[in-house]
Amino acid sequence: MRNADWWARVVHARTERDDLRPQRVWVLRKDGREAAIDVKAVPGIGAEIVLTVDGELRNTRLFRSHEQAELVSAIADTRTMFEGSGWA
Repeated sequence: MRNADWWARVVHARTERDDLRPQRVWVLRKDGREAAIDVKAVPGIGAEIVLTVDGELRNTRLFRSHEQAELVSAIADTRTMFEGSGWA
């Protein structure tokens, strides 16, 4: 294996791992508190949404790959619920 081949494998592996890191979708604040939704890929299954409040895990929900519309709807519904309670 040549050096260039080895580096190509390293770059590819890092890219795959970056895809597995949670992606922040939104953050809302109220009275010094912070609520956030992150989406995390789950290989071979789909994606998971993770709700945290003040950095503490509050809820997670797993969506299969064919449930993308439900995932988007759940993210929007959760934000609407928080905004209805005065979070901005």
